[in-house]
Amino acid sequence: MAKLYYRYGTMQSNKSNQIITTHHQYTTQGKQCLAYSTPIDTRSGFKKIRSRVGLELVCEYIHEHIYDEVREINETARVHAVVVDEAQFLSRKDIHNLSDIADYLDIPVICFGLKTDFRGELFEGSKVLLELSDAIDELKTICQFCNKKATMNMRMLDGEPINVGETIQMGDEEYVPVCRKCYKARLELVK
Repeated sequence: MAKLYYRYGTMQSNKSNQIITTHHQYTTQGKQCLAYSTPIDTRSGFKKIRSRVGLELVCEYIHEHIYDEVREINETARVHAVVVDEAQFLSRKDIHNLSDIADYLDIPVICFGLKTDFRGELFEGSKVLLELSDAIDELKTICQFCNKKATMNMRMLDGEPINVGETIQMGDEEYVPVCRKCYKARLELVK
């Protein structure tokens, strides 16, 4: 029985590199692995997943008919896995469609994304993935300010932490991975 996986981490926890590596492992064995992302994130270009270390993967965008698309592709040439980047931005319906791929097509679906936003609140996609996933793995990195495990994403503006603004704001340098203690301490300085 195939599973729905959720692999989450903070910014800079190697998520994009992991998804590209996972895709590579399947395809170098001659197995078809479909890659998807969300049209919200265009930092890497149109239909691309790019890691900070320079690796890149062409992908398709998640859409409301993904289950039917994967089913049709699988009928022609077996699909061995589906990988999804930036899964935190997906809707409840998107996640249910992905779980249907695992449940009814027996194809593993491996989602990668952030768990929480810069305020420490769950994204909708992350919430549903935490509720529905068969396996949940945390990708770890260290805090920008100390050597503890980073568990939060801090948004920065001109080198200073901020806790206001739109929930979704694409960026790389605008965010740093931090532990909860440093998150609280840095934001306390801003008040």
